[in-house]
Amino acid sequence: MSSLPFVNVSDVRIYYEVVGQGEPVVLLNGIFMSTASWVFQRNHLARYGYTVVLHDMRGQWESDKPRDEKAYSLEIHAEDLRNLLDFLGFRKVHLVGTSYGGEVAMVFALKYREYVNDLSIITSVSEVHEALRLTALRWLEGAMSRDPRKFVLSWINDVYSENFISRQDRTFFTRLVEYFSSQKFDFDAATFLLKSFLRLSENPITQLLKDIDVPTLVVAAEEDRVKPPKYSKIIARSIPNSTYVEVREAGHAVVLEKPGTVNYLLTGFIRSNPMSNH
Repeated sequence: MSSLPFVNVSDVRIYYEVVGQGEPVVLLNGIFMSTASWVFQRNHLARYGYTVVLHDMRGQWESDKPRDEKAYSLEIHAEDLRNLLDFLGFRKVHLVGTSYGGEVAMVFALKYREYVNDLSIITSVSEVHEALRLTALRWLEGAMSRDPRKFVLSWINDVYSENFISRQDRTFFTRLVEYFSSQKFDFDAATFLLKSFLRLSENPITQLLKDIDVPTLVVAAEEDRVKPPKYSKIIARSIPNSTYVEVREAGHAVVLEKPGTVNYLLTGFIRSNPMSNH
């Protein structure tokens, strides 16, 4: 029997972690991320007096992976999160998401406004232009190959900046391939998640963002090759009273490439938006 913490949502088991004590901060994964990908932010925020809530979305790592493409959408992930927060008893949170997690976070803030104290969106998009659509299709081909090596090659240069890759040794690529060879990573579920993302090319949410009325931090990465800063600027222009910040010399995986900078930005923003006691 697994001793890992799960919550059942519509017959789907969602894996979650809760660390620290204080106001809750929810960190939402990017598409191929796991809760472990947030290690730098999790430890930092817990040390600074916050309860950090993480989970693998349906289709990711420790959570269940429904075998139906229709069981995956930004709205369904948002509903899963609402059910997780209800289960944990959190009625209001500081909500943070990167990439796909940021897209889920925006949908969540639109659907479940009462749960969101403030919002931090890191290297995400509200619409998909043709270059990004083609990039996502390449990732999809990589996932459909079910070959960990081809899969990692399909996205490694998009996710990490050239500077970051050049600082790693030659085993970096091999380690990533081994990581995605894990039985916990499911290539079919990865294709469902990518197809869910690609629906933004047909159904953008940009026009809806004017209805987000909580304090919002929008973080772009200067050298993001998959979701470049123009997308974050669109989000920041669309959400009233949002704050736009661009992290220099960082790629899409800015939470891993520049954890100190991201932690500084998140902590400052969250601290400037404390929860009222009523």
